[in-house]
Amino acid sequence: MDNLKILKNFMEKNNGILLSSDAKKLNIHKQYIKLLCDCDYIERKERGVYVKKGKSLNEFFLLQQKYKTGIYSHNTALYFYHLTDRTPLKYDLTFQSNIRVNNEVINPHYIKKDYFEIGKTALKIQDGTSIILYDLERTIIDLLRNRNKIDIQIFNMAMNEYIKRKDKNLVKLSKYAKIFKQENVLKKYMEVLL
Repeated sequence: MDNLKILKNFMEKNNGILLSSDAKKLNIHKQYIKLLCDCDYIERKERGVYVKKGKSLNEFFLLQQKYKTGIYSHNTALYFYHLTDRTPLKYDLTFQSNIRVNNEVINPHYIKKDYFEIGKTALKIQDGTSIILYDLERTIIDLLRNRNKIDIQIFNMAMNEYIKRKDKNLVKLSKYAKIFKQENVLKKYMEVLL
């Protein structure tokens, strides 16, 4: 099978998306991506992100491809877990503290390397792409850690909605609270909510 067919088959299985890194993993030179662009089979959406002609991509996926070291968190994660009824005005992304991001559409958060990966998970979204964000319990702990910087209505709604969820994991929440030194704060809110 020639390289163009390999790339086309890969895209068919990958929801019409091709990343430069995918071609590299397939040992196919980037010139073949250019050939697919030249014949209007694919179009470039971002640096290293290509889609089948006419396909639109989710902005959350595209932004994460641009900022691969970021993990969706805080209000953005609340949005994906349906813990808020407000669409975030900016994208909340958490980065390791040795990285600095300056982009007007991003609300960056920074954390030490030791805590960065805790609760990291993938979520498949409606268009078939996946994004990386913190799991439900890590999102609640981030909410508690930043409770003085968050709108009180967003905070209260998120906490109340979390308690109502059947998929909540209070054991994991308690474990994260211990790691992030939020045990007393969590206990206080849980006593009120439960």
